[in-house]
Amino acid sequence: MPASTRTGFSPRMTQLLLSSDSAPMRLDYALARSLGLGLRRCRALIEEGRVLVDGRVLRKGDLVHPGQTIILDDAAASPDILPGPPLPVIANSGRFAALLKPRGMHSAAGAGPQSVEVRLPSAGFAGWRLVNRLDQSTSGLVLAAATREDERAYKGWQEQGLVRKYYLAVAHGAVGPMELRGRILDDRRRVVRVTGEPDHPLRSTLVRPVREEGGLTLVLVRILKGRRHQIRAHMAHAGHPLLGDPLYGQAEPGGLFLHHWRVDMPGFSAMWLPDWPGVDPAQAEAVRLSFPNP
Repeated sequence: MPASTRTGFSPRMTQLLLSSDSAPMRLDYALARSLGLGLRRCRALIEEGRVLVDGRVLRKGDLVHPGQTIILDDAAASPDILPGPPLPVIANSGRFAALLKPRGMHSAAGAGPQSVEVRLPSAGFAGWRLVNRLDQSTSGLVLAAATREDERAYKGWQEQGLVRKYYLAVAHGAVGPMELRGRILDDRRRVVRVTGEPDHPLRSTLVRPVREEGGLTLVLVRILKGRRHQIRAHMAHAGHPLLGDPLYGQAEPGGLFLHHWRVDMPGFSAMWLPDWPGVDPAQAEAVRLSFPNP
């Protein structure tokens, strides 16, 4: 997707450069994906003539192509919606990349003023596609694929149970080894519901304790194919809500202690520990190796 820079000729204009490997895309979708704005807002900007493509006013449904330049009048959009500094790149194979999302940032564009998707171009991944998402309050690895073929490959590996995602979390209580398989009902409300009906094995949440202290347990969790809020909802349903969870727990100060630590899939691996006190990487790795094969 486009990279965003301030132009030298005007402090009130932002220039979006379509990279050579971008696919043609409708102007309204290109603008929304690049800036993290809603489609309605982007279409209004286009209709007001505040968006120029190679110096011309286009319609919202017109295609923009690689090599074209989009100019946005900043008087129509406050500076806080523009892409910020690039996110840290933890691993890049050329087909897949893992970027480090901080707690408090959205994954997908359009959900808020800043997102991982909006910052992909500034990190050097214009035209790449997110293949996994984290909740806004969850930190850790977010994955992007270079092409649609790579995105399809990722989804195929997920269906085969070949994408293993490991999360570190701090849960209330003394947590023992658990496999949580209750089916999650997601009707797009603020919270999801866990039922007594078992879900598909690929949707299970496998939990192993790492260290217990002061009524809390640091746990390592593995999922293969997740649902929205899966780990948070499963842990709360099991009587062990995560520390700091504002939806399924007590919203303690300090934020949610849930971090996507590691991912392993064919030809690609990445890992990054959270900056929590008392997390021993050797201990976490030993617990990871104790998980059974899917």
